[in-house]
Amino acid sequence: MPLKVNLKKLRECWDNLAPEYDYKNSPKWFWANPEKWANEIKRRIRGFSTVLDVGCGAGALAIPLSKEFDVVALDFSKKMLFQLKQRKEEFGTDVEIVCADAHNIPFKDGSFDVVLCRFALWPLPEPRKAIEEMVRVARNKIIIVEGDWHKSKVTLRHKIIGKLLFKIHFLIYRIRTGRNPTKHFEEMKKYHKSETSMERIKEWFEQCGVKIREVDYSVKERVSTRRFKVLRFITGYEEKFFVLVCEKVLGSKERKAGVATGAQ
Repeated sequence: MPLKVNLKKLRECWDNLAPEYDYKNSPKWFWANPEKWANEIKRRIRGFSTVLDVGCGAGALAIPLSKEFDVVALDFSKKMLFQLKQRKEEFGTDVEIVCADAHNIPFKDGSFDVVLCRFALWPLPEPRKAIEEMVRVARNKIIIVEGDWHKSKVTLRHKIIGKLLFKIHFLIYRIRTGRNPTKHFEEMKKYHKSETSMERIKEWFEQCGVKIREVDYSVKERVSTRRFKVLRFITGYEEKFFVLVCEKVLGSKERKAGVATGAQ
């Protein structure tokens, strides 16, 4: 399927899902705490200043990070960015908003100290190309949060109890909000075909000459809410996701340019 068709359909899916990613959508954050997610990023980028959030959605990371860093939030869903704009004004945060495609990031090489991307690789038609773009515009670090969904454990307890409880949860959500995000996620599955496992992403970064500094699967325990931990215990549901921290290794020309311009 041609790339342009994929992006058009994906944009429609994400536009439909914009309300689900609202920074103040408490049912969405039943599963994980956005402030805790921001803290996970903050402790990894201390000492840096400029941050590009690729696939920022409605600003779950961009808004809290902007309290300490100069954040540019990039997404190709105009409705997601409109939601972010509303919350940005409400909270009085200084986030620069850019509507663009992760496959073609509209910034010069080395424009940002840090580039991060949280759960925004898996839907892309060409995630490898997006990674190449992130490496290009990063000056120091690239941080990826993604899921090894194929490694998630489906226990007997989850088959018997978990699926029923999750169906009840989403039914209540539909009744309360009048929305059905599951429908849009199911539709989206038709448009993403690439594997975005940790091994594959790590391989892509290494091919770009980027050093892998950290792979952390324990982040789930720190960002999950107590309610979700209890639900996981009852249902036996386990999913694997990780934080991958990379460091860009500068070539001799880049190092000289950094010295000449006073870049850190």
